[in-house]
Amino acid sequence: MERVFVDTNIILDWLSQREPFFIYAKQLFLKGENKEVKVLISTMSFISTEYILRKQIGKEKAKQALAAIRTISEVCTSGEKEIDLSLVSSFKDFEVAFQYFSAINNSAKVIITRNPKDFTKSKIPVMSAEEYLKSIK
Repeated sequence: MERVFVDTNIILDWLSQREPFFIYAKQLFLKGENKEVKVLISTMSFISTEYILRKQIGKEKAKQALAAIRTISEVCTSGEKEIDLSLVSSFKDFEVAFQYFSAINNSAKVIITRNPKDFTKSKIPVMSAEEYLKSIK
């Protein structure tokens, strides 16, 4: 089963039903739920998503949404190694570097994001949810 790293913006596209990206994010997570792909999410994405959702829908609904995602995803292990690599990386953005090294160090085969330009230094493919879904048909 292919391991796909899902960036925070894709999670928010699904949970916040952000058009026109919602349908592709939903389809991606359905593939995870159906065990067609292994969805990897960083600890930072869980924290950032909760923060944003809490402001939109309230604390309890945000936690319920994250609990639902947790049942169909794997939380990437991360810590000192990812922080240290991010601190010395050539990525312009520390958060992007942390997401990248979390993906790499958890054996992701692709990074799925709406901001591919942030990952120009990636050594693995970077795609939108729409591009990824079309690539596996």
